[in-house]
Amino acid sequence: MAKIQKIILPLLVGITLLTVYIFYFSSARGLGSFKDYDPYSHAQKEIVVKFVNEKGIHKTDDGQKILFYVEDRHGTQMPIQTEKPLPGGISNSKTLTLTGHICGGSYELVEVDID
Repeated sequence: MAKIQKIILPLLVGITLLTVYIFYFSSARGLGSFKDYDPYSHAQKEIVVKFVNEKGIHKTDDGQKILFYVEDRHGTQMPIQTEKPLPGGISNSKTLTLTGHICGGSYELVEVDID
């Protein structure tokens, strides 16, 4: 009986540590969801998305902002607007990490990282 307890306790501790690492500390992330955003909040949040090549990168009608589209894990396409210049190679990247908030049906971009 004591041998079984000596095996089970370290096994449970190991499984717990592995679970915490996988879900909390692991850098491997899938695509995020725009459903996690509160449309009435202006808090800056980070989301991982993929670029929609078919819609390209354009200027807004007033010419002051850059507009492009991304897709989340549910297939929801969201227009992204920013006044800042975009990094090179954005349209060739697999995923993008965006920081910003949703305002008026589009995502106001503060920062973008190419993954």
